[in-house]
Amino acid sequence: MFRLSIGMIIPEAMREYNLIEAEGGALLTSLLGATAIFITIGGNLSDRIGKYVAMSIGFTIMSFGMVLAGRSIGYYEMLFFLFIAGIGSGIFTASLYAFVGDIQPGSRGALVGITNAFYGIGGFIGPWITAILILKNDWHSPFYLMGLLALTLSCFLWAGASNKDNKKKESRTKINYRSFLRDINIIFLCAAIAIANFAFSSYSAWAPSYLNKIGMLDLSDVGLAFGSYSITGALGAIFYGTLSDKIGRRKSIMASGFPAFFISLFYFSGQIKYASLMLLSVVLGFTSYAYWNLTISALQDRIDNRYIGSATGIMLSFALISAAIAPAASGFMITNYGISIALILSIALPQLIYTIFASKAIG
Repeated sequence: MFRLSIGMIIPEAMREYNLIEAEGGALLTSLLGATAIFITIGGNLSDRIGKYVAMSIGFTIMSFGMVLAGRSIGYYEMLFFLFIAGIGSGIFTASLYAFVGDIQPGSRGALVGITNAFYGIGGFIGPWITAILILKNDWHSPFYLMGLLALTLSCFLWAGASNKDNKKKESRTKINYRSFLRDINIIFLCAAIAIANFAFSSYSAWAPSYLNKIGMLDLSDVGLAFGSYSITGALGAIFYGTLSDKIGRRKSIMASGFPAFFISLFYFSGQIKYASLMLLSVVLGFTSYAYWNLTISALQDRIDNRYIGSATGIMLSFALISAAIAPAASGFMITNYGISIALILSIALPQLIYTIFASKAIG
């Protein structure tokens, strides 16, 4: 709910603080930059103190950052508190995917896909609720709602972490990072998720603006279209994840990645408007969302279970570094080349490159 609502909030914050596109994109970059920095730490922490405890620590930090971001009275203060939220997000995300990937390796694609699907469900609810709250109140109120909800949920996480079943001793064997990064297939997988996440982050930051300015949708319809992208993405994550357990990761990546590229080209051509663009959002979400769980599952297939947390953290650091760069980079391209060309370059083209890299790594 939180991360995918930032794209709805950015235009409002830009108006209040009198920002240009690159500055507006830096708001999401601050969140994702901190996540990228701390996601490797989170993965290593999950291997050392336990995945559940690490998840609880990360989620609590993220919750406080969200609430404080809502209280921001200036641009730089908002940047700082989004950075704090990003620290917690990094620790939580790495620990969560390590936890899920370790449950049942034979069904890893489906289980990680289901986890990714819940992210998509939040992405459906968040932008829609955010649009309503902005229209009725202001852009600060979504931060309060989601932050207080997150603080409540963090209490349940800590209750789970204190359960005796979650106190088993974790492996303290350190992963050999140098050996890990010498594997060319792992490098290709890390590059693939980084490129795909650049596209996803660019979409999260600027698709609402595109839908409003080029697609001629009002704010409530923008929230619905953006949310539909996420909810069908959730279904796609489960579908392609389950499919990958049956026919292999490579075929599933190609079956989702190539259609996502062609649909993105059409989507950002500037020729599609109104209801047609809303319908295309549904199809784009279904095909493009599964990159996250497919690449994570492919990496975890190659890694000793003792190092799943650390390895997942390293991979996701690649993903989040590119995601942190994407909003400001695509915002710069929008300022200089126009929104349609910029989003084709920052969303459609990376979809194609991701598919080639990921299929090469697994093939």
